[in-house]
Amino acid sequence: MKLVFRVAAIAAVTVVPTALPAQVAQESVDLAVVQRIREEGLERSQLPALARHLTEVIGPRLTGSPQMKQANEWTAQMFREWGLAGVTVEPWGEFGRGWERVSYSGRILSPFVQPLHAQPVGWTGSTNGTVTAEAVVVKAESAEDLTQYRGKLRGKIVLLQEAPDVDPEWEPEARRTPLDELLTPSAPVDPGARARQAAEQAERMQEVRARFQRTREVRQAMSELLSQERAAVILTPSSRNFGVIRGGGNGAGRDAKAPDPTPELVVIREQYNQIYRNVEAGIPVRIEINVQNRFFSEDLKAYNTLAELPGTDKADEYVMLGAHLDSWHYGGGATDNAAGSVVMMEAMRILEALDLRPRRTIRIALWSGEEQGLLGSRNWVEQHPELHGQISAYVNVDNGTGKIRGVWDQMNEKAIPVFEQILWPFRDLGVVAVRHGNTGGTDHLSFDRAGIPGFNFIQDPIEYGIRTHHTYVDTYDNLMLEDLQQAAVVVAATVYQLAMREEMMPRKAPPPATN
Repeated sequence: MKLVFRVAAIAAVTVVPTALPAQVAQESVDLAVVQRIREEGLERSQLPALARHLTEVIGPRLTGSPQMKQANEWTAQMFREWGLAGVTVEPWGEFGRGWERVSYSGRILSPFVQPLHAQPVGWTGSTNGTVTAEAVVVKAESAEDLTQYRGKLRGKIVLLQEAPDVDPEWEPEARRTPLDELLTPSAPVDPGARARQAAEQAERMQEVRARFQRTREVRQAMSELLSQERAAVILTPSSRNFGVIRGGGNGAGRDAKAPDPTPELVVIREQYNQIYRNVEAGIPVRIEINVQNRFFSEDLKAYNTLAELPGTDKADEYVMLGAHLDSWHYGGGATDNAAGSVVMMEAMRILEALDLRPRRTIRIALWSGEEQGLLGSRNWVEQHPELHGQISAYVNVDNGTGKIRGVWDQMNEKAIPVFEQILWPFRDLGVVAVRHGNTGGTDHLSFDRAGIPGFNFIQDPIEYGIRTHHTYVDTYDNLMLEDLQQAAVVVAATVYQLAMREEMMPRKAPPPATN
């Protein structure tokens, strides 16, 4: 492939991977630029240093925390040093209180002494110094079930969930995406089947919403009861096996007008189960815990970092690339999503270092509040309706540390031949698939919902869904730096080619109106 690039680098050429229908535009992919991007990104990469600073100097970046503010300011500083334009740290709205973990210590005292392997959940309160108390189990499927516990929980350490199953990993999950999975053609779409699937999905979602509403009502009633009873600490189990701590946060703690929530810890699953079984068997379990956290109410807003490479003759049109800069606090927020953030930063650095001047303006956005519901990107899109018709495409990286293997078309079939041709020069780097279908859970959805072409790249899973996603082992050591360098090169070339196209990216037809 490198030989082909050297031969073809004398001029811009049209790359046509397969025989294309006459109505499909053939993309003019400048292979000379592609080769320069590859050399800059693979031979002079700054990505490892960026990743280490973000994860090991700034650290975890919970939205609203001092570390998130530091990350916003540092990324803006890097963009200015590289010579990008329009650098701004832009507020997107009120988020609520900031929070950071200060200290935690804990141990089980009886039936035998051992460390309590746990971490505080986000926006949880603090204990009044060190507390020593008995563990109790609370079981409730409705708010009415909680009445039996009144007068019994004061000063207790409360377990709210049943002991989860701990099963062996019978079949190891793939760390690289199998080629047959990437290359198997999508099944043809049957309009009737699509309608049936939509109806079934709507019915399932109705059931999920009802179940979620019941759960939320019970949780709210439980929180109120625990506060009234002055329970000492809440324990919940990790959602991962094998001693991995994985958790989230208590959104109620973001409310600056509300009291601090009862201190809550997420405990490794195996130890939580041990405590639970002993309590259920009538064996007293005494635990010693000290949790100290800090809240910040001076600035309730949250921010995104943006910058751009100005365009030339189509400068009022945009190609956007982005990733979420925020993380949970358990690890260093490395694979979720320092990985995507530094990939996008490095892609912009490459384009600026090569002094490339695209036709459209290329704008990077590093979002906050993604972990709480795509808040940063969603609010940005809502606050800039004047740009909706001017954004040709938005591309996103947020699925861990693995190399890019292709991209989802987000049910926009007209985008498939565009991406197939743009990505064709990277087949030797493992980029082989443009998949027809939807992928969700991250910031491209904020654009897609607004009718703007929004896409998320396909990445190798590595350890993302197995060990690192939202866990305390989401650290720099679990980043595959060579994979991320490959990703930065692919992203840089993709956004450059999209910015150089004569036409904007094709858009999906709007969904049919429903009565």
